[in-house]
Amino acid sequence: MHGPRRLEVGDVQSKQVTVRWEPFGYNVTRCYSYNLTVQYHYRPAGGASREPVKEEVVYDALSGVPQHILRNLPPFTNVSLKLVLSNPEGRKESEELLVLTDEDVPGAVPVDSIISYKALSSFDTEFDLSNQSGKVFKPANETSHVFSGLFPGSTYSFTIRASTVKGFGPPVVTQFTTKISAPLMPAYDQESPLNQTDSTVT
Repeated sequence: MHGPRRLEVGDVQSKQVTVRWEPFGYNVTRCYSYNLTVQYHYRPAGGASREPVKEEVVYDALSGVPQHILRNLPPFTNVSLKLVLSNPEGRKESEELLVLTDEDVPGAVPVDSIISYKALSSFDTEFDLSNQSGKVFKPANETSHVFSGLFPGSTYSFTIRASTVKGFGPPVVTQFTTKISAPLMPAYDQESPLNQTDSTVT
């Protein structure tokens, strides 16, 4: 008895992978009762897997083009998989395949990850907004952005969404209000007083 041969990936989506293999010969399907399972686990990039091995029974083993669909996989994750054929004579494994699931539209940005802001003054350049409206795109490794040119005593609404090549996730909206600062007195040219005593100035 030989193990499953020519294991290949037929279709890759964000949460499922379809695997196919060469149909079994008569000596496997007719002479013995047998069991076919697919074993898989997740492999983080650049490290050894600490995920437990999962197993599913394959029921589509007798068709001309046998295949099995692994569902409910995490998006954009390395999945290591192999087929295991078992019968009274023993157990045989296929070669192991490593497949990367596709990216998916992200979920909403967690509201508790948005840190409320305390402006120091109405013209605080650390507060977020530029040109009073518009869009800003940030790479995934950045966690903040500085806007400037805010109006004092104004409320600004921010819509934050994560995105991948598949599109944008649902929006999260938050609002911040700038403070109102005391006005600054402009500097005037000072002239000498016309009349000055101990108690009055004219």
